[in-house]
Amino acid sequence: MKSHVLPVIRRALPVVVASVLLGGCGKDPPKKPVDEPKKTTPVPSDMVFNDFVPSGGGGGIVGVKTDGGMLEGGMASAEQPSDGGAGGAGEPGAGGPDDAMKLHVTEAGAEPRAARKYAFVANRADKRLITVRQSAGREGGGPAQEASFAVTADFVPKKVLPAATKFELKVLNVDLPDVQGAQKAQAQAQLKAFAGLTGAFDITSRGEIGEVDFKADERMNGPGADVIVQSLQQALELLVPPFPAEPIGVGAKWERKVERKERGQENAAKHSFTLKEVSAEGGVVTADVEVSVPKHPFQQRGVPPGATEEVKGKGSYTYAFKFDHLSTKVEGDMTITRKIELVDPKGVKQSDVTVIKLKNRLESPGGAAPAPKL
Repeated sequence: MKSHVLPVIRRALPVVVASVLLGGCGKDPPKKPVDEPKKTTPVPSDMVFNDFVPSGGGGGIVGVKTDGGMLEGGMASAEQPSDGGAGGAGEPGAGGPDDAMKLHVTEAGAEPRAARKYAFVANRADKRLITVRQSAGREGGGPAQEASFAVTADFVPKKVLPAATKFELKVLNVDLPDVQGAQKAQAQAQLKAFAGLTGAFDITSRGEIGEVDFKADERMNGPGADVIVQSLQQALELLVPPFPAEPIGVGAKWERKVERKERGQENAAKHSFTLKEVSAEGGVVTADVEVSVPKHPFQQRGVPPGATEEVKGKGSYTYAFKFDHLSTKVEGDMTITRKIELVDPKGVKQSDVTVIKLKNRLESPGGAAPAPKL
């Protein structure tokens, strides 16, 4: 009997789109300390899954990137801290990214100001539940499709260095909250195989997050593995907000603007952060996100010549963060609009507009409420 579980999983996973939420994950993760040998299998960077977002003509983030990857200019490829350390991130001459990828302070905020850094405690675990809910529907059409994905994991700082901390994650549970009945049992049976999966990733002292490397495991070659791997990588973007290198105080604002042109297609993203509250222990940061792909030729099987595609998105997120822990609560939402214009043989233009809405939440598992409806 053909399994219906994986199509349900794919429809339930908006995390490819969610990579734009808080900075995304670029191709250049924080540089790892040279004394840490690589023991894991790297996660493929070109995985694409999401039945709501066709991959043709620009997969990944609703056409934001043509090769199926994620929007460039994310946290993982941003400015590295200048903390020093043995070959660590931000070491002079380490080959950091260009200036366009850095976090730029636009307002320093009130006194007292300080350079904000994370100081994680080795071997102290944080358990987090991360839930992503998505709806997708055509503008002016019928009811939108809704689905959600939830993962519970332990995150343990294993090696703390001045420049970066190496974390280990262990998957405790994967769930599709919206799936019911027989499909629920089938999904749980399939997803249960991923409990116990472990991987490693880096977070720099400024909060830049690297790509997750999963330990070699036969489960990585099994059904649904690419879906789980991609979703976990995207979930990492909710763990901590990134901070600039400059001293900042309450009310400070910093941002990252990235504009790229690849294969003739322009991509733009802007992530603006504000320090709302701060103390010696932590505080609150908000993030506003804007992404856009100007109108460009759209090519996909079955689509007539002359079609174009345009993408716009906006969102906002709030972190309750701790300097010595992962964020204790993150909530936010984003709306992405994708417009495709077609020209029929008579030269008449027709448009197809898809609206994707996302809600994301990170929290401690105790007392967690169901994911909010869109």
